[in-house]
Amino acid sequence: MVEAEQLTFRYPGKPTDVLSDVTLTLRDGRTLITGASGSGKSTLFAMFNRLYPDNCDGIVTGRLHLFNRSYDTYAAGEVNRRVGTVFQDPDSQFVMQTVEEELIFTLENFGVARGEMSERVTAILHALGLSEYRNRTIHDLSGGEKQQIAVACALVGRPEWLLLDEPLAHLDPETAHRFVRWFDGVARTVNVVVIEHRPYVWGDFFDRQVELVEGRIVKDGPFEMRPDYTFASIGSHKGEYNLFHIPNFKRNEFELAASDLTVAEGEVVAILGRNGSGKSTWLRSLARNHRDVGFVPQSPAHLFVTSDLTSELKYGHDRPIEDMLTRLGLGPLRDAHPLSLSHGQKRRLAIGVMMLSEKRLIAFDEPTAGQDEASLRALHDLMAERADAGQAVLFVTHDLSFARVANTYYLMHEGELSGPYDASLWDDPELLRRHGLLTEGWS
Repeated sequence: MVEAEQLTFRYPGKPTDVLSDVTLTLRDGRTLITGASGSGKSTLFAMFNRLYPDNCDGIVTGRLHLFNRSYDTYAAGEVNRRVGTVFQDPDSQFVMQTVEEELIFTLENFGVARGEMSERVTAILHALGLSEYRNRTIHDLSGGEKQQIAVACALVGRPEWLLLDEPLAHLDPETAHRFVRWFDGVARTVNVVVIEHRPYVWGDFFDRQVELVEGRIVKDGPFEMRPDYTFASIGSHKGEYNLFHIPNFKRNEFELAASDLTVAEGEVVAILGRNGSGKSTWLRSLARNHRDVGFVPQSPAHLFVTSDLTSELKYGHDRPIEDMLTRLGLGPLRDAHPLSLSHGQKRRLAIGVMMLSEKRLIAFDEPTAGQDEASLRALHDLMAERADAGQAVLFVTHDLSFARVANTYYLMHEGELSGPYDASLWDDPELLRRHGLLTEGWS
């Protein structure tokens, strides 16, 4: 699929290369691409599926062939008949209102006969276990549900290769396990390249690993299984409490139950549950109804209000920002436009902005998505400091390793919040199973 030799890529006006001297050949199989957030992984994907030069500006040197042809000889969209792509942020690739319309739109672009479209849509939704979503409005789906629909759209065109940019980042453990097992069967007939920060979730799925450091390939060889990282609970610093009440409101097929949630100053609270259980909806409602809650959503780019990263962190206060820049690994990007950052870097910037706020409670929706282990360690330390300073921290996550930094847990099931629980919930397999959190038996 790919033959790259001394490939270099730099965005216009930038002083450094995003990719440097990349020499790589991709043949049939299952390839994992790893590297720290901002190391150039997603940019490399943009070269593989020829988003450059049609969808982004940049300066390229070196040789790049796709399917034995130079990348610059392809017409717009030509490569995408053979390569399916799922991006980090699934919202960025949807154009239609409903799931069925989105799938049909993809097939129309590939020139599939109209009489064949309905059968193809039915088949892919059934294979993915997504038949019930056929007539759902995409905007109303959870982040994890959107990710699954994006995968369906990539597969419905029957590509030869699939490029997946952190496809498990927004999936609950149960769904992620089911997805990997299903995908293991699919990948027998399609070649796969996956960007992933947590490869252990995939078990022994991959046969090759390519690792990037600052845009350069530092490893290209057989996949090596590594153990999951671990986190310790942040000590509780409970003070006076605030009582938050979320009223009933309609959300798709279920009623999001009224929830009385007591969060103490200095407490770190994790909200856990399956995709589509109502976690993000509940969190948004909490932020809308309480002015003293600072909120970072799953897609934080729309929060940015300035034209450079330094100004964004300084906005609305006069506190020092250098320490925050360094700890979040954003120092070299201080003059960059927030929208030019990678998905993981945008999330860290938004987290930094909120950490510098004086909100009594700061809430994060999937703060771990797109983050490498070093970034997660920094996030753990920042949460601990905020708790020690008397702020309350609340976050939604599907990363059960990071979830253990919390000292209080609430579980969401079909719109109803239960809790509080302490760390003993990890010893209750039936409770975990009911909420899609059990990971026993992962391959």
